[in-house]
Amino acid sequence: MRHTYRTQRTVLMLILGLVVVGSVFAIPHGIAGQTPQVMTQERTEEVMGAYMNALVNNEPVGEFFADDIVVTMVDVGQEIVGREAAEAAIVDFHQVAFAAELELRSLIVGPGIAYAEVVFGGIHTGDFVGIPATGREVSVPYAVVSELSNDQITSIRLYGPASGLIQQITAEGTPATSTPAS
Repeated sequence: MRHTYRTQRTVLMLILGLVVVGSVFAIPHGIAGQTPQVMTQERTEEVMGAYMNALVNNEPVGEFFADDIVVTMVDVGQEIVGREAAEAAIVDFHQVAFAAELELRSLIVGPGIAYAEVVFGGIHTGDFVGIPATGREVSVPYAVVSELSNDQITSIRLYGPASGLIQQITAEGTPATSTPAS
C-alpha cells in the first residue's frame, strides 16, 4: 500500500492533535517547591515563541527553563537535569559540536505543552559523543515535545536528532563510480 506524504502528515497531525487535547488533562510537572499551574494556550505560545526565537538566534535560553528542567534525548536515552546543565548542553550542541542552524517546520501548542518539527542543519565542528570534528554537513529532522508550567519549560523530549547526527557524521562516503575505458 502506497502512502503519500500528505496522508502521512495528516495522520501525524491527527495523532499530535489528540495528544494535545489529552495533555490538557495531564498533571504538569511543575517547579520544585511550587504548585504547578497549567498555562493557557496563549501564554504557552508566547513563551515557546520567545524560546524558539532565542534558540534559533543562538541567544541565552536558560531564562526559559525551570530550575529542575529535564531534557531527554529519547533516541539515545540521555537525560540532562537542571537549568545550567540544560543550557550548557544546548550551547555545546548548537555552537561547539556543530555550527548549527535550525529550521522550525511546524509548532503545535496546547495549554502547557508544545510539539515542534525541526530540522537541525550545519557543520560538525567539534567533539560530539566522542566523535571528533569531521567538517561534514548535516541535516537531520527531529521532533520535540516541551512541557511548561509557571511560565517556564519543565521538560524537553527530543526524538531523533542524536542518532541521526551520529549516522550522518560516521557514514562512509559514497564510492566513486568509474567509467569503463573505451
